[in-house]
Amino acid sequence: MSNDRASFPLTLARQLLQTLSSIPLCIAFCVAQASAQALSELPAAPDSHLGSASATKQTSIESSEDRFPLQECPYDQTHARECRVHWHQLVISSTVFIAFLNGGNVYTGYWYRWETTHGDWFQRWINSAANWKWGQWNDDNPVLDDYVGHPMMGAITNDLWIQNDPKSMTLVQSNTWPYWRRMLRATAFTTIYHFEWKLGPIGEAGIGHTGDHLLGEANLYGTGDVELVTTPVIGGLWTMAEDAIDKHIITHIEDHPRNPFVLLGFSVLTPARGTANILRFRPPWYRDTRVVKAASFWSDPPPPYDRETAEIESYDASRAATNLNRSKQEFAAEPSSSSGNPASAVMRPPGSQLPQWPRPGGVHEFGAWWGMSLISGHIWGYAKDIKYMPIDVRYSYLFSEHEHWTMRYSPEVTVLAMLDEPVPGQTNRFLMRKRTYGSGISPVGFQSDFFPSHRVQPFLSGDAGAIYFTDRVLSPQGSRFMYTIDFGCGINIFRKPRQAVSIGYRYQHLSNANISEHNPGTDANTFYVSVSRFRSKGYR
Repeated sequence: MSNDRASFPLTLARQLLQTLSSIPLCIAFCVAQASAQALSELPAAPDSHLGSASATKQTSIESSEDRFPLQECPYDQTHARECRVHWHQLVISSTVFIAFLNGGNVYTGYWYRWETTHGDWFQRWINSAANWKWGQWNDDNPVLDDYVGHPMMGAITNDLWIQNDPKSMTLVQSNTWPYWRRMLRATAFTTIYHFEWKLGPIGEAGIGHTGDHLLGEANLYGTGDVELVTTPVIGGLWTMAEDAIDKHIITHIEDHPRNPFVLLGFSVLTPARGTANILRFRPPWYRDTRVVKAASFWSDPPPPYDRETAEIESYDASRAATNLNRSKQEFAAEPSSSSGNPASAVMRPPGSQLPQWPRPGGVHEFGAWWGMSLISGHIWGYAKDIKYMPIDVRYSYLFSEHEHWTMRYSPEVTVLAMLDEPVPGQTNRFLMRKRTYGSGISPVGFQSDFFPSHRVQPFLSGDAGAIYFTDRVLSPQGSRFMYTIDFGCGINIFRKPRQAVSIGYRYQHLSNANISEHNPGTDANTFYVSVSRFRSKGYR
């Protein structure tokens, strides 16, 4: 960790990195503003099918006609307000993505966590950036990381920019200046984003301190120029390849509402775009250039029948230029079947709309959550220094509703659980920890929500089930099969009436119930984040 390897004086490094340290503060400030706004009406991702990202159902027909058409933004010469970059949503999506990247590193690497939490954090961050091996191509990472993983990361950040830039989001692939300008702007954003990821305080230099210490037994520091080049360059080629696939293949196989699992399968052909959609709380198959509907109970409920909805449902990308100036009557009178548009299957005449569910949420809930426990508890189990990190999907059913509280049945499936534990008697520094994966189910689960008429709802929960691991856990004489029980609490924050983001805590106990020779058991203090969607049959 000596400064002798620094490629420039430490004083200059301090000044430069102190300037860079303002980046997370700015991000935190923007996110704090978004969180405050969420209590009344959290921002949604910009909807390109409407004339503006800020359009809502309450906007009058007259005011919507005054908005600059989003489909014309790539050619705008007037600097219209509607054609400005949606920085607010871009900051939120980009922050979620970089948090996901850091979470993945922390989730899978014990020594990544150890390096982050030991020593003088600020000094180690400076050393990590100062010791970057400029002029060295190889960074000692696997070939798939350098030439596949990071280019895909570049394609995802390209899409984050594109979906928040009105001058880019409605363009399809073509050999025109607006399309190439779109790619240049996205590549510039990706380049800046990836430099922060490699050298910034919320990237690998600040979390993991890559660059200031040797990695493994190979006497290597894990830095080099390869990923700074392949991420924006190959990432740009990746984005253009997905544009071509979307234009020439996907548009021809999604011509009517389909099962969401089929649409999800189509999204595998454009993985970067699908990931970027998820980061703005959209389904992976969502497109800014056209309407793509899933034929499912969990799809968006039919909205009120107004001019904006009619415009969405009648919109066809090939006829956008002629449709932009149509009147309300022309949109309402156009036969939906003539366009072959996916949304035609959900069009309803005035007066036939389903009633609105009176509270945030609904009867049926489908969601997923990701959690992490870095500190073991000892109320029931006594195995120490255990790290536990589950990823679950959940369904819940509202079976008891009252004015101030509700009760839901909430079984869960543990899609992936990772248990990280010390290896007894091991002296090699890099083999002292063992990581074991498993999956399971919790058929017994209940959740009680309080203040169900509010957008912010505290809750209490409890679940019980079992997980099967790929190897014996907690002891060499232990078992692969572990029973689980947990009790928790948290808050639901309704981003929209039928969508919620939850932050919670669970005290989880894992034990084999003495079915093996040794049963130390362990307790996990799991903090988690969850996203959910709600539906009610007969309601929207």
